[in-house]
Amino acid sequence: MTITHDHEETTQDILRGALGLTPRHRYIWDGKDLIEPCGECGHNPILYVPAPLPAGDPVTDVVPDPEALREASVTVTMLVEVLDQRRAARQVRDRVHPRVLPYLQAVPADAIGSHGAARLLHVRPVQPHEGAVEVAATIRLRGRRRALAASFELHNSWICQPIRIL
Repeated sequence: MTITHDHEETTQDILRGALGLTPRHRYIWDGKDLIEPCGECGHNPILYVPAPLPAGDPVTDVVPDPEALREASVTVTMLVEVLDQRRAARQVRDRVHPRVLPYLQAVPADAIGSHGAARLLHVRPVQPHEGAVEVAATIRLRGRRRALAASFELHNSWICQPIRIL
């Protein structure tokens, strides 16, 4: 059975009212006794009072920085081009941590090394807090759709710390 408040009606009661029938008011079990609906209006009583809000200031949401999200998306695009060998790795050295480029060079892009082995399909950057941006992307790598995850931290500029292809 469901608990309904004074202002709520069950779907069955609404339908019965629309058809011109008298609404059915059910008894409610509170764990000890059956509680009858109100004799005047037919609504069920509220069985519990909701807990009050906790003390303290409410948490404010982070306002995403559009420039940071755009820069992270552009960097991920450039890294996929490095993976595909369409861009030289030296062009992105100032945007990534030193361990990122060896990781990308270790990923087998294509057995014959031709261009077109890696393509960026979708990019979704988010900003969980003010000093970080995380990017989830999908790429096509060697004919298969793969997930790419990258994390950026703000130092003097946005730097890609780890990147993983799953």
